[in-house]
Amino acid sequence: MTVPAHTPEWEVYFCDINERPACVSVDLAFEHEAPIPGKDRAFELVVALQEPDADGFPADEAEWEQLEAVEEALVEEFQNSLQAAFVGKLLHDGKRSFYFYSAQEALPEVIATNIMQQFPAYTFASNTLHDPDWGLYLDFLFPEPVDMQSIKNSRILRMMEEQGDEHYIPRPVLHFISFATEADRVAFKSEAEGAGYTLVQEGKNQNESDVPFSVVIAKAQAVTEEDIHTTTLGLWHLAEEFKGVYGGWQAQVVKEND
Repeated sequence: MTVPAHTPEWEVYFCDINERPACVSVDLAFEHEAPIPGKDRAFELVVALQEPDADGFPADEAEWEQLEAVEEALVEEFQNSLQAAFVGKLLHDGKRSFYFYSAQEALPEVIATNIMQQFPAYTFASNTLHDPDWGLYLDFLFPEPVDMQSIKNSRILRMMEEQGDEHYIPRPVLHFISFATEADRVAFKSEAEGAGYTLVQEGKNQNESDVPFSVVIAKAQAVTEEDIHTTTLGLWHLAEEFKGVYGGWQAQVVKEND
């Protein structure tokens, strides 16, 4: 049996950890592979930043470049020597953490220590965890549904930009939400209309037995990343108030001379 080659699917999202901002980079492609038999040891390398800003992120470009150099050296050696899976990295509270899975318990620490000798200005710590269920990846690094929506937003915006979209130009944006009961849908529509949304369509989801009552609402707005993230987050939480599920958004590409 031939094992399909792994095709990375890296995405970035922001969240709060212990009331401090965090930036998580994760290879989403491992969701469909985890847990990988034989790679039951999770390894974490934590590197302390030299000059973090107020948010705990690198304060200048030079440090970003140094962290990229550390990452390149780590990934190359871990993949070549251990056939390790590089699943994610975290930037939080003045530290950059890297996460791998392999079959080895002690060797990753030895390799990481040797690599970090190339970067004597940085202090670091490491930890190895027996994690056969890949909980560190699936429960910690992998985005929550609301964070996944932000990732989907960014993907759509990138596709629109490739087609020449000018995000700052307002246009109708459609949003799709589904509910368990008709009463929940009615209550949501009332709140949404009070927030300036107009009803486009409502119907039944034939393939969604848990949330069969659907609604499409719209509002004219710009589709900058900040605007879309703010809008979808607000509708996500509003839908939750009425036991609904936010299903995403859609808008036409608008160019400068349209």
